[in-house]
Amino acid sequence: MQLQLDPGLVIVLLRETLAFLAIYGIYVLSLNLEAGYLGLPQFGKVMFLALGGFAVGGITTWTAMLAYEGVIAARLGFSPVADAMEYCRAYQYQAVAVINEAFKSSLPEGLAFFAGSVVLAAVLAGAFGLLAAWPAIRLREDYLGILLLVSAEIVRVVTVYTPQLACGVYGRVVPDPFAWMGDGRPWGYLAVLLAFLLLAFIVLERLCNSPFGRALRAIRDAETAAAAFGKDAARFRACVFVVASALSGIAGALLAFYMYYTNMGQFTPVLTFIAWAMLVVGGMGNNAGALLGVAIYIATDRLLTVFKESIVGAIVAATGAKIDPVYFQYMVFGIAIILILIFRPQGLVGEKPARTLPRETLERARKGLKFK
Repeated sequence: MQLQLDPGLVIVLLRETLAFLAIYGIYVLSLNLEAGYLGLPQFGKVMFLALGGFAVGGITTWTAMLAYEGVIAARLGFSPVADAMEYCRAYQYQAVAVINEAFKSSLPEGLAFFAGSVVLAAVLAGAFGLLAAWPAIRLREDYLGILLLVSAEIVRVVTVYTPQLACGVYGRVVPDPFAWMGDGRPWGYLAVLLAFLLLAFIVLERLCNSPFGRALRAIRDAETAAAAFGKDAARFRACVFVVASALSGIAGALLAFYMYYTNMGQFTPVLTFIAWAMLVVGGMGNNAGALLGVAIYIATDRLLTVFKESIVGAIVAATGAKIDPVYFQYMVFGIAIILILIFRPQGLVGEKPARTLPRETLERARKGLKFK
């Protein structure tokens, strides 16, 4: 087997891998907060990722169309507001190109569009997370998991088959708020994605190692005992749902801007279980482990996408086995997850005790000294 490595392809592959690592890193970190630290059966996670994409493709993009309607109509001789279905079918790219020209010449307008989209995605997903918290307080774990899974499917089906929301099956082309970056846009947006990931990681690390995070672990491990110490499990569940859902919404918005496109049909349940696979491989209850799982999954998936034909060909030549390249990635990940669950059920990086006060402070407390 001989793999041809084109330097240009390697650079693009690296950039794509880092971009998806950042987006799915935020997504899986939010799942870790719910499932790893609080123990919730979050099987409808993709719903909040979809809501973030909908906030961009279904709300802010349409708002931009309304704001630039006069310019678009003068340029194309067609108004998106007059016939939304015809716009979705035939005029999306031309209309978005007009908006991109405006963003290219006006950095504040582009950044305002981006910031407004991300904030709206967080608010919309967080609001749905608050709604999801209501049954989470009352339902048993198995029923809650089923409810969340069904809710995610309802959101997907409604948004796909209601064309007025996000152009339905056509999908919605998204304006580029970073058009002013020119040729440096791919690397510039990668820097934005990595900055969001770093911020999310720092915030969640501080949160999970705070008294709030230790209370989450106590509720997960022994809810009755935690209640005896005055911890309101319902309140903590509601807070976690809102925070984690808002983070997933941000990830969905970032994904939409990365793809320049939002199709609500892509947010299928498999994206929920891919996130679970990443978390299981890396390690639940550990943010660094969650990111490690994301990195391993994304890197492996990218490499198999590019080289799986060569790898499968070599396996077939050596063993004579018949392997369909289409399903090769599923086979690899399935075997890997089974091995992890058998030999390393805690993940590659297991959960560690929460960090509390600095050692110097604890030593002063032990010696009876006052805190500074």
